[in-house]
Amino acid sequence: MYQYAAQNRHATGNFRLRYKVLLIAAVLLLAATVVLAVMTISGNSFKSRSRDAYTQAMTNNVSNAISVVNRMDSVTVSTTSQRLGVIRQYVYAMEQLNRISIQMFGEGQGRYVPDDAFTALYQDLDNYEMLVQSAKSSTVETRELLITHLKLVQGYITGQLVS
Repeated sequence: MYQYAAQNRHATGNFRLRYKVLLIAAVLLLAATVVLAVMTISGNSFKSRSRDAYTQAMTNNVSNAISVVNRMDSVTVSTTSQRLGVIRQYVYAMEQLNRISIQMFGEGQGRYVPDDAFTALYQDLDNYEMLVQSAKSSTVETRELLITHLKLVQGYITGQLVS
């Protein structure tokens, strides 16, 4: 009988040790889960705020570019080249924001505007600049094409158009 009682006491000691180890492991696992959950929520919040900031910056740039184009007269004036430079800066800023967004969020979620749209805008600006320098023909058609392309870009940014 003593032998059985000794084995029973020995088994009870192992059980308590195992219980303590399992309890510590469970507490550590719970703490790790809480830490990971907080980090995930924080990361998702950062992504959401970043995406909103990029969207707002893109929207501001395209709105400002459209505003500058709308203020340009159909005839060539001395400030037209300066205004085209300002529009080019807005287009460049949108292109860079688009690239950074793609790098941060990936091609699927990060792309606001297709690259072809920027190529078309730069082509419109170059054509407009050539017309202004030659001063031989009206810039109305080129100006309208530029506004159309800018409004398409605005549609991509606001989600009305899908790239």
